[in-house]
Amino acid sequence: MRRNVRYLQLAGVQLAAIAVTILVCVFTESGQYADQAAMVATTASGNPVLRAAQHVSANYIIVVAAVTMLVGITAALVRRRFAEAAAASVIFVGSSVVTQVLKHEVIARPDLASGWGAYGNSLPSGHATIAIAAACAALFAAPNRIKFVLAPVLVTWAAVAGMGVIAAGWHRPSDVVTASLVVGFWYTIAALIVTAARHRHGQAAAVLTRPQRRLRGLAPVLVMGGAITAVALSAFYASGSGRTLVTAVLTVVTIIATVLGALAVSGGMPSARSRRASVASAV
Repeated sequence: MRRNVRYLQLAGVQLAAIAVTILVCVFTESGQYADQAAMVATTASGNPVLRAAQHVSANYIIVVAAVTMLVGITAALVRRRFAEAAAASVIFVGSSVVTQVLKHEVIARPDLASGWGAYGNSLPSGHATIAIAAACAALFAAPNRIKFVLAPVLVTWAAVAGMGVIAAGWHRPSDVVTASLVVGFWYTIAALIVTAARHRHGQAAAVLTRPQRRLRGLAPVLVMGGAITAVALSAFYASGSGRTLVTAVLTVVTIIATVLGALAVSGGMPSARSRRASVASAV
């Protein structure tokens, strides 16, 4: 029960950060102006890293996300890790659906900052959502022994995809930050569903290994860290500042914290092996 409350609290933190980001970046003049200025500056930059990220985002996001999800879920199903496969599906589908509903049905962006042309709503970013969601879902589906091997690759991929859609001029930084928060919300919900399902089926509480206990302790720090950096970006915009480097750092840190949060949440949950071992010891 206490774990369920913890996951609900983390989900609430993500929702609060989403609300603050939308309020400042979409519905204030200073937020709109700083956000648009940061995107324009990033798009105009000749930085080779940003140009490479733009190329990757423009050509590979959908393909890589699809392959990552297919391989991750198939591998979980082959190992009969049905709960992990279901959690990965919840993360990806939930994040994608909520992103599209928010962008097209809920948020109506007012034209507050003059001089930038059309101001159609683009928050949250659908491309960033599927890239970050696929990375987080893959960590949920992966066996514990290879999560740490996959994590650096998936963190790098998600950060490159997020910055790439900004460099391409498709999305503003707040679009990517909100997408990351949406994914964070959904993996806490996925963890809540898996934990509740196991409890409902009467599975004994598993004895966690030391690495699992450490990851469980890190999960709230990472999830809240991503929310804090998102709120920091909003505060930065609200103050009238819009330096591209600071915006880029806060955006990337939010993505990194989100993906590492998925590693901590999924790695801090008892594995099928540890659950079997605790049941055997109870008998």
